[in-house]
Amino acid sequence: MLLLGDILRRHSRYRGDKLAYVLGDARVTYRQMNRRANRIANLLAGLGVSRGDRVAILAGNAPLYPECYFACAKLGAILVPQNSRWKAEEIVYGVSQSASKVLIHGADFTEMARDLKGRLPSAEALVALDDASFAAASDREPRAAVDEHDPHVMLYTSGTTGDPKGVLSSHRSYVLAAAQSQSGLRLGEEDVGVSMFPMFHMGGWALPLGLWWSGATAVILPKAEPDACLAAIERERATYFYGIPTLFQWMMEAPRFGSYDLGSLRLIASGTSAMSEEQVRAIREHFPAEAMIIIYGSTEAGQVTMLRPPDVLRKPTSVGRPALNVDVRIVDRAGNDAGDGEAGEILCRSEFLMLGYWKMPEATEEALAGGWYHTGDLAVRDEEGFLHIAGRVKDMIKTGGENVFPAEVEAVLRELPSVREAAVFGVPDPVWGESVVAAVVRDGAAELTADEVVAHVKKRIAGYKKPRHVVFIPELPKTAATGRVQKTILREAFVAGLLK
Repeated sequence: MLLLGDILRRHSRYRGDKLAYVLGDARVTYRQMNRRANRIANLLAGLGVSRGDRVAILAGNAPLYPECYFACAKLGAILVPQNSRWKAEEIVYGVSQSASKVLIHGADFTEMARDLKGRLPSAEALVALDDASFAAASDREPRAAVDEHDPHVMLYTSGTTGDPKGVLSSHRSYVLAAAQSQSGLRLGEEDVGVSMFPMFHMGGWALPLGLWWSGATAVILPKAEPDACLAAIERERATYFYGIPTLFQWMMEAPRFGSYDLGSLRLIASGTSAMSEEQVRAIREHFPAEAMIIIYGSTEAGQVTMLRPPDVLRKPTSVGRPALNVDVRIVDRAGNDAGDGEAGEILCRSEFLMLGYWKMPEATEEALAGGWYHTGDLAVRDEEGFLHIAGRVKDMIKTGGENVFPAEVEAVLRELPSVREAAVFGVPDPVWGESVVAAVVRDGAAELTADEVVAHVKKRIAGYKKPRHVVFIPELPKTAATGRVQKTILREAFVAGLLK
């Protein structure tokens, strides 16, 4: 069977002295990691945690967090990471909605966990995430009946539209995803990969897991800070680095960027949001890695597409073609397959799909209708089969009977030297149905007027796509983990008259 706990158990036996991960001052071998995971598992078992029970964890990236994933996997329990940036009410929702039996908390969250204990009826115990908590527990392999189709993790989506949804994923899906990821990236036992994601995020578990599947070393950053990333690559002689587009930009702008030795890099990767040709070319010019890839996927579907190294500079605005073992469709509003060059929603089908949303059967049925995961992302497929993201289905703007795809307008706006970032969204309009709004972040002290923005767009694309409103703001609101622009916040602020 394909069980996640077996990955760590086997590496502990055959390459026990190999460095499994680095996190802050901690340098943990596979043997140490396995023993620590076993101690956590046995302590949880002593608290009554068994197959199918949920265990919440509230912590920043810290030693023992990775072991919690494996500990629950060995028990057949389900780890429920809480967003470490959530406030008290959001934590109450996450722990209560998942009906978690235990809450593991990091040192920075001890006071919050104790204050909230009375509001968490399902949580029978609080456990501190430190060595002392697990020291007395046995490090023997726990004995538990686990099936590869059992869920092992519940990752909450960002909840930009309504309450966050708990995405359940199985052992089988993550083992297969890890194997495919390493096959596509061509990473092996001797590689060292840097993970910039928080461990409550899919990337914070999936990226290191791929490295651990192959016996490689994961360098997990406490925080995704530009200089910390650069220093980790140099210090650990990293061969692989994945960064979201915003982080790559910050790294290239770091005052000491040129002083870091990045020569060990063999492969770099990015994704999570659409990238411009200028961004991609700048990254390739600044980082000495042999190759670059771009990946598109989601918490619910795992990896969906990959833009491979030979195509990165040839098709820099694409997210590539379907990944190995993934079927992809582009469908119109009626559910019919769209032709090349026509925008439609991305649907995908693979072994990596979620089991469903926890306690949300209607949302699950809608998302997995017909056995295909409906991503909610719009894309255009070109004549070679490469996908180009056009935005979100819910973000598409219908103005005067015409469809406007925000990603197209945003790409045009980024052509202006004075524009650092831009987000395009629609708002209700009594005449046109919806109006196009552009929220623009100027580049430094650059001067740029709304009229100049509109004139540039009209010059480059059809007039109905031009912004009817242009607002200048200091920065775009983004999700902390992936850097995705939160257009719901922008839309609500504009409608409320807070953006002018």
